[in-house]
Amino acid sequence: MRIVVAGSLLAALVLAGGAMMPMALAAQAAAESVAWTEDAAAAMAAAAKEKKDLLIDFTGSDWCGWCTRLDDEVFSKKPFTAEAPKHFVFLKLDFPRKRELSEALKKQNAEWRDKYGISGFPTIVLADATGKPYAQTGYQPGGPEKYLEHLAELRQVHVKVAEAMAKAAAAQGVEKAKLLDAALSALDPSLVMPSYSDVVDEILKLDPDNKAGLKTKYEAIALLNKVQAALRGGNSDEALKLADAGLKTVGATGQPAQDLLYVKSLVLYRKQDKAGAKAALEAALKAAPEGAKAEHIQSVLDRVFKDAK
Repeated sequence: MRIVVAGSLLAALVLAGGAMMPMALAAQAAAESVAWTEDAAAAMAAAAKEKKDLLIDFTGSDWCGWCTRLDDEVFSKKPFTAEAPKHFVFLKLDFPRKRELSEALKKQNAEWRDKYGISGFPTIVLADATGKPYAQTGYQPGGPEKYLEHLAELRQVHVKVAEAMAKAAAAQGVEKAKLLDAALSALDPSLVMPSYSDVVDEILKLDPDNKAGLKTKYEAIALLNKVQAALRGGNSDEALKLADAGLKTVGATGQPAQDLLYVKSLVLYRKQDKAGAKAALEAALKAAPEGAKAEHIQSVLDRVFKDAK
């Protein structure tokens, strides 16, 4: 298993003491660092054995400024290195521009990037030992303590999903569909279709006539994933076309509308239409004021579009 040790202290001791480092100092350095593996299979095996989750860092180690800040401000700090390994095995999937990776590592990293639909760096994915994701985040200001609080909140998503899935296993018919929906509703919609398509298929079979409204909901989520796939592929016009078609289907209110409008704002922003992007975000906020993305949308409007007309 290839291990990457994160932590400035270790590098400083090596430089100061030469190639040979006293055993006591080496032990101290290891204790104040987090061991990152670049081997996805080994990370999953370790997580299963240790009954931990995966913390997966999609990074551009030698060019991404926010990735470096996350390393320097959080991952290398003692509060993080002391607490986070109690809950996570750490997998680093790197996309460098200067550092040479083996062909096998390039292939692995690309497969995991596509598996989760990663389009920016740093992206941090939290997943169970099998690799099924339950949360996605990135750089967060505030240092290691704040980041640990953030991760603890995200880990509660995993608890909610597991509890709902357990209840669903004992149910039947539409009631089972509703419990499966409760499990998936705890997740960000962007995580649902790639990794939980089997659960979605079961929900659709259990609510074929849309009596519980779930058929419409998950068809909208499938459409959202098509919009995001088009955006990741660089086809902004197709993404915009799909988003508008989806909005005609789901209407102007509700969580599916908020999700589609949010992605539409990203498309418009990339097309340099900042006024249109702001309008789409405002419509997204109006669509579901208490929705899953409402707080984040308001933050983007305040930070990015404060002075936009």
